Amino acid sequence: MEINEIKRIVELVKMVNCENWAVISEVAKEMGVKKTALMQFINDNPKLFKVVPYIGGITNNAKAKNLGLVIKNVYNSADENPETEEWLEVQKKAWDKKIHIGARIYYNCLEYWFIPEDDGKEGKYRNTPEKIQELVDAGVIKKIRTCYGGLGDAYYEEVFIFNDDVKKAIEDYGWTTDFNK
Repeated sequence: MEINEIKRIVELVKMVNCENWAVISEVAKEMGVKKTALMQFINDNPKLFKVVPYIGGITNNAKAKNLGLVIKNVYNSADENPETEEWLEVQKKAWDKKIHIGARIYYNCLEYWFIPEDDGKEGKYRNTPEKIQELVDAGVIKKIRTCYGGLGDAYYEEVFIFNDDVKKAIEDYGWTTDFNK
């Protein structure tokens, strides 16, 4: 079995069924292999697949049907899978001297641009505590207390504000940002 062929068939099955998943038994049937053989391939290459159990919804007061395991995603290599260490290492290299810029939007209005700090859950590679601290120690950025909102619903927070002066300081320090107005 070739990962490219499995990926192609999974994408086609998802498209035909108008779903964001493909049942393993259906993919195996389309490939002309036993479902146990496909499952063994998946077990042997867990970093190349996102597989989850699926139980269908209840219709006409009938019990939910258990469809078994479904394939949500197929990756050509482990560094494409956001749940692997290989992917994280690729992202860390891509973001080595680069900072992510966030926007504080409130009631559909841009309040200000800022440098968000990674929380360790979602972002583990963009604005890491080590990168933020390096920029603070170099005097490139500093936290300021600011406010957004308006009368009756003003919210205060301390953030690293991003503006033209900070952008220039980051560039002078030899780093870049993903800022794109």
